[in-house]
Amino acid sequence: MRFPHGSVLRELLGREWRERYQGSLLGAAWLVLLPLAQLAVLAFVFGQLLPARSASAGMAYPVFLALGLFPWLLFANAVNRGVTTYLDHAGLIARVPLPPALYVHARVLASVLVDLAGFLVVLAVLLVFGLRPPVPGLLAATAALAVLALMALALARIAALLQVFVRDLAPLVGQLTGLGFFLSPVLYERAQLPAPVAAALGWNPLVAPIEAIRGGLSGSAALPWAALAASAAVAVLLLGLSLALQRRAGRHLEDFL
Repeated sequence: MRFPHGSVLRELLGREWRERYQGSLLGAAWLVLLPLAQLAVLAFVFGQLLPARSASAGMAYPVFLALGLFPWLLFANAVNRGVTTYLDHAGLIARVPLPPALYVHARVLASVLVDLAGFLVVLAVLLVFGLRPPVPGLLAATAALAVLALMALALARIAALLQVFVRDLAPLVGQLTGLGFFLSPVLYERAQLPAPVAAALGWNPLVAPIEAIRGGLSGSAALPWAALAASAAVAVLLLGLSLALQRRAGRHLEDFL
């Protein structure tokens, strides 16, 4: 029995396969590497990190989770939305004389505003149920959200530019943000981890903003101003790197789109 349009289907499947890995640095090796990376991450998370969720900084776990999850989503969604910006706007970039980075800024800003609105709704609900953040805590949380937004913008600018030249970057960014989710104190309290693990995770520049937001809005912990300043410095350095990459590679952008 001959399948109707079988030759067309085979050609379309071949084209999908080729386009999926066109410009890919490692090609079909991602079929093996991504599942292995997921296995390693999950083994580490469920073996080492999640046992620390039971304490949850002395507050109800849904409150603890909300104060870490929504800031994380603000960061991760902005980065993941920004990665494919240049490819998605290739036609406009070729025809409209605007700075290409403007498209990244618009996409990241839109994502941040949407997630910030959702976070404010959650905070309003938590306030109704008794959350009473002190004024210094509100200032720390505001500063931490600004740091997360700036870091997301810088990383989105870098990733969007590199994605033009290395087409398999988008799935890698997705995997890295997934790993960053588990390496940031969203689901668990870092103070409950073994000291060496807690110290190692402290090098993650996303840790201080999330802990500042949670501690500032709940009033349950000392505010990590020094660590937050270090994270802000990392965000500024990343933004500077993104500007340098844009100056160096931006002139070749249209040739690869």
